Amino acid sequence: MSLLLPAGPVHDEEDLARWGSRWGDAAMPVSVTTADGRVPGGDIVIHRLGAVTVSAVVSGAQRVTRVPVRRSGADEPDVVLLLHPHGSATYRWRGDDVLAGPSVLLIHDSAQWCSLSYEGPFTAVVLRVPARAVGLSAEQLGSVAGTALPTTDGTAALLASLLPAVTSPTADWSPRVGERLGAALVDLVTLLVLEHSAPDPETVQNGPRGELVRRVRAYIDGHYRDPSLSPESIARAHHISLRYLHRVFEAEESTVGRLIQRRRLEESARELARPGRRAVTVAAVAQLCGFTNAAHFSRAFRQLHGCSPLEWRSRAFAASGVPDEAGRFLVRRPAAGR
Repeated sequence: MSLLLPAGPVHDEEDLARWGSRWGDAAMPVSVTTADGRVPGGDIVIHRLGAVTVSAVVSGAQRVTRVPVRRSGADEPDVVLLLHPHGSATYRWRGDDVLAGPSVLLIHDSAQWCSLSYEGPFTAVVLRVPARAVGLSAEQLGSVAGTALPTTDGTAALLASLLPAVTSPTADWSPRVGERLGAALVDLVTLLVLEHSAPDPETVQNGPRGELVRRVRAYIDGHYRDPSLSPESIARAHHISLRYLHRVFEAEESTVGRLIQRRRLEESARELARPGRRAVTVAAVAQLCGFTNAAHFSRAFRQLHGCSPLEWRSRAFAASGVPDEAGRFLVRRPAAGR
């Protein structure tokens, strides 16, 4: 089913509310505001393909905000995918802003608040799928909500090429074809979530989150020397979203970023204390252990170990009878009264 909603530049709050209602049919319950209170010109075309809704919105500058609604027991959330073949939007969710242009696919949970700010003309393609149809756990769906995915590869690339074709002005899907196309889109959304999420933490072997935490720690141990190691690269390597990675480590004693830094600092302390490394500069040791900024390394080292890297090295060499870089031994004076 396709619905065409032309909008004109009329100064009418009722018409602006009607435009917002059509946005709601396409995506989720929203309110629309504009700088001058006038309805932005444009069209909204909605295709209903079985349980799935695919829509194209062509319009101009406006702000679209998710509004709270009173849900009945029968109401269920939707997984909403948003693509911008032309133009861009600033997507705000949980205090974070993401610029969503033609190379970004947004995943949103329709039950959550968000806003989309458009500064000029745009074309948006919206895919709306009932969460129950995706057939995955709330944990998995929640781990990808609010995610902005690049459309350069994987399932996101497939959807980015398919969705504009589905909403083409010439598209006129028969009910039979529409049902099959909708089912195919549900499968692709399921695959997309699986591709960028992790298994439900409650079903992870050896306890909630445990196995994934161990794998991440082992990965850090094997890659801490790589200066590009970061929470983002770890999430990619484990085929999970960054948000899910951080959530898994909420119950741990340290964040992923701090684990990386501590591992590097611990290894740098060992390197500095090795007699065979006496000719290697502190800056070189820092670089060897994955640090790219010598000043940051020195500050972090002092914060963890209570002294500078040079002081640490001097004390280690003195304890082992090895002179420091200047050929000096650190002599410890006996404590008073001993």
